[in-house]
Amino acid sequence: MMRDPIPGPKWIPVFLETLVETRIVSDAMTATGKTPGTIYAQRNRNLAFATAWRDALDGKLTAKAARDAQKNLIEVPANGGWKDAFLSALADSSNITKAAQEANIPVSTVYRERSKNPAFAQSWQAALFEGYTNLEMEVLGHLRDPDPTRPMDITNALRLLAAHRDSFAREHAQRQNVTAAEVRASIERKVEKLRQQVAKRKAKEAHDGQ
Repeated sequence: MMRDPIPGPKWIPVFLETLVETRIVSDAMTATGKTPGTIYAQRNRNLAFATAWRDALDGKLTAKAARDAQKNLIEVPANGGWKDAFLSALADSSNITKAAQEANIPVSTVYRERSKNPAFAQSWQAALFEGYTNLEMEVLGHLRDPDPTRPMDITNALRLLAAHRDSFAREHAQRQNVTAAEVRASIERKVEKLRQQVAKRKAKEAHDGQ
């Protein structure tokens, strides 16, 4: 779930308004009275600000949007406070890009943090493991007892399960003290069984519709 907006630094509207007017980054920085390091640091960890910056340079950001930016842009703490939001969203969606957007952090930042922070990398794998398990249960539940009020794109769900097979296999193998190859083979059997169930259901629905 997307967090409620938290007002960003008060200099953001000044920067964006000047950038909209001049399209010159150095002029916008001077107008804020902040150092380039402070401004670039905010852009590097704040996806919404980085997007507004790009839109201002491309002529896609209005002056009004620039003025309202401080209250509409989610602030991202410099101490890595985005990690919990990212990991929670990753467990929900198994989608790294979507999770980064929900945490309002550039994808490049989350990958950089994963490469240098073993503890975060481990939490990342745990979140993917949780998301994979949840999705697998959702697919099984849908096939056994589909809920018309909650449609599911089974084809994309199966594709997602297959895409994260290796990550799940590594995490599961580590937890269960078995080889990743054994887990991977088990996953392939499960996914294939799910595909067969989907095919049978579609065939039955087609037959019943005749």
